[in-house]
Amino acid sequence: MEIVFALTFVAAAFMGISIGASSVAATFGPVSSSGAMNVLRAALIAGIFAFLGSVLQGQNVADTIGSGLLTTDIGVVQAAAILFVAGILVLVSVLTDYPMPTAFTTVGAVIGSAYGFGGSVNWTGVSEVVLYWLAVPIFSLGLAYSISVLLQKYVPSDAKRPIRYLLLASASYMAYTTGAGSVGLVSGPLMALDYSQTVLIWFGAVLILVGTWMYSPRIIKAVSYDYSNIGPRRSIAALGAGGIMAQVGVFLGAPVSANLAIIAAVIGSGMVEGKSNRDMEKIGFTVFAWVSAFFLAVGMTAAFGTVYNTVF
Repeated sequence: MEIVFALTFVAAAFMGISIGASSVAATFGPVSSSGAMNVLRAALIAGIFAFLGSVLQGQNVADTIGSGLLTTDIGVVQAAAILFVAGILVLVSVLTDYPMPTAFTTVGAVIGSAYGFGGSVNWTGVSEVVLYWLAVPIFSLGLAYSISVLLQKYVPSDAKRPIRYLLLASASYMAYTTGAGSVGLVSGPLMALDYSQTVLIWFGAVLILVGTWMYSPRIIKAVSYDYSNIGPRRSIAALGAGGIMAQVGVFLGAPVSANLAIIAAVIGSGMVEGKSNRDMEKIGFTVFAWVSAFFLAVGMTAAFGTVYNTVF
C-alpha cells in the first residue's frame, strides 16, 4: 500500500507541474505579446499569483473534484489513475504548443474512473460543470469585446504608464483566479488519502508554482503570438474578461478552464480590430483537441480501471 500512496503523490506532482506549465502560462501570454515584459519574467510573476490564488481560494473546486462529480468515494489507485491520465494529456499540450484546458482532462478522467473502478457518476454535478464550460467562451468573448471598445474610447494609446499598470494588474488577477480554480484538480483526487485538505491544497499550490516557473515559456509564446496579435489595451480587456469568468467558476466550485477563458477573450478583444488578426485554423484545431482530450481521458481511465480490476 505504501507504494500505491507514493505513486499517487508522484502522479499529483506530475499533474500540478503540468497545470503550471500549461494553464497558468496562458494568463500572461498577452502581457508578453504587448511588450510589457519578457517571457521569463512573465512566468515568474504568473507563478506567484497562481500560488496565492491556490492557497486562498482553492477549496471549492477541490471539493467538486474530490466528492462532487461522483456519488461514490474515490479510491487510492483510482486517484492515481485520474492524475496520471490527466497529467499526461496536459503534458502533450505543452509539448505541442496547444494550450489544453486541464479542467477538461481531469473531469473526463474522474468520469472515466467511475466506469473503470465500479463507481457511480453524479450527473447533476457533471452537468453543472459542463454548462459553465459552455458559458465561459460566450461571456468571455463578449466581455472582452465590450471592455476593449471602452478602453479604446477612453484610454489614449499614448498613456503608457496607466496602460502598463492596468495590464499587469489584469494579468496578475487572471493568474490568481487560475490558481484558485486549478489547484483543486490536483488536491481533489488526493482527498482519497485522508490528509487534511489544507495540506493537500498547499501541496498542489507549490507544484503549480514550480511548473509555471520551469516549463511555461512555450505556452506563453503560443498564446502571445499564435492566436492574436493584440496591443496593450486589448490585452487588458482579454485578461479582465478571462479573470471575471474564472472567478465565477471559483465561486461556483466549477473547475476553471483558464485556457478556454483567456483564448476566447483574446479573440473577443481582437474582433475590435477585425478578423485579420485571428488564426481561425489553429483555433478550430485547438477546440477539436480539447473536446477529443475530454473523451480520451474518459476512455483511458475507464480502460485502466477495467484492467486493474481484472488483474487484481
